[in-house]
Amino acid sequence: MTTQTDQLGDTIQDLRTAADAALASGTADDFATFERFVNEVEAYTRELQQSMWGDEARQAIKNLNSSNPLTPDDHDVIRAFMISDAQAYLEHENDFNNWINELKRLVADIETRANNIDRDSIADFRGVLKDAIRVVPDIRNFYAEKLRVEKFEEALLSLDESSRKMLAQVMTEQLRSTNR
Repeated sequence: MTTQTDQLGDTIQDLRTAADAALASGTADDFATFERFVNEVEAYTRELQQSMWGDEARQAIKNLNSSNPLTPDDHDVIRAFMISDAQAYLEHENDFNNWINELKRLVADIETRANNIDRDSIADFRGVLKDAIRVVPDIRNFYAEKLRVEKFEEALLSLDESSRKMLAQVMTEQLRSTNR
């Protein structure tokens, strides 16, 4: 495991270098490269997390495949595999209120500008619309992750036999992932 966490440490240094390059250049291409790199690091980290929880996951899978009741530890492991990223995102996201306020400001601005559109002002109107288009996905993603956690928690409390088997299969596939 130490080798994997050491590799993650090295990868984070590379991530920092890529971030510095994108911030210094200020180009869309460098930010696209950085974005791809962040996604790769997230995928590696997901695989590392699954590896770290492997023994407990195998026990939870065994319990899912049996008719034994799931223990609180089983629930924790299943959450770690299925929704811990969303839970952590919701806990750490600190810009949500700013996004909401920005969207409110933009909608009010759009409403005001819409009453006086002419040839000279239409480009500005479109610019404000683009700004609103930029913030909406962040808000939508926050609510989608929140709903994902809520639905999963509900489902986890009422697993029937077929749901248990399906969840066991998903977790088994995650443990067998070729990305390790």
